[in-house]
Amino acid sequence: MTAWVRRRHGKDTFIIEFRANGNLVDVGTVRATASMPMPGMAMFGSVDIQRTDVAGRYVASGQFEMAGTWRMALEWEGSAGKGSLTFSERVQ
Repeated sequence: MTAWVRRRHGKDTFIIEFRANGNLVDVGTVRATASMPMPGMAMFGSVDIQRTDVAGRYVASGQFEMAGTWRMALEWEGSAGKGSLTFSERVQ
């Protein structure tokens, strides 16, 4: 998966790409969740991921209510198998 560029709080749209050996790879259906760990209660963001006309490239629409470090979790499943990835991303 390619690295994210700077995310902004509020509504944001960004591209997610999956690559193998530098080439885009269609991984099938992709789902995502976003949460911001906070004392007492975590904050949750929404992320909707849709395929594009280019195999391996997906467009994501997210809603991140505040700036800070968000924990992102991606899951994918398709003909090549399934996988998951969790990482932290700074939202400004």
